Amino acid sequence: MNEEMRIRSEEMDEARSFLEGVLTSIAAAVVVLDQDFQVKSWNLGAADLWGLRLDEVLDEPFFGLDFGLPTQSLRAMAEECIRTGKRGASMEIDAVNRFGRHMSCRVQCSPFGGQHGGVVLLMEEGRSPGAEGSAGVR
Repeated sequence: MNEEMRIRSEEMDEARSFLEGVLTSIAAAVVVLDQDFQVKSWNLGAADLWGLRLDEVLDEPFFGLDFGLPTQSLRAMAEECIRTGKRGASMEIDAVNRFGRHMSCRVQCSPFGGQHGGVVLLMEEGRSPGAEGSAGVR
């Protein structure tokens, strides 16, 4: 019994390492939220884009974070994704990156097929909005 548990633990560690490697290698920002919209994963791309590390955002309410992306404008998209279980259309949002530069951020929301539901947000820097005004949704 102990040997079987040890083998299973090693297999789980390998799977976790593999998935962490995949998330780390993706250049885009990938954020996983649970069904209550708390941050469960925040990859290196998200840290590079927004300037916050995983340990600063883990288990925090995503829509309460202040990091240059007007997160409240994504709430309806995330709620719809959880409700329908389907990926929605991408959204372009004006944002400010960690260097204070205005940019356009393309956000895609997909349902997370994990045990407890949630969503996966894929965020990529798009073209510069050009205007130095306030951030908003397009």
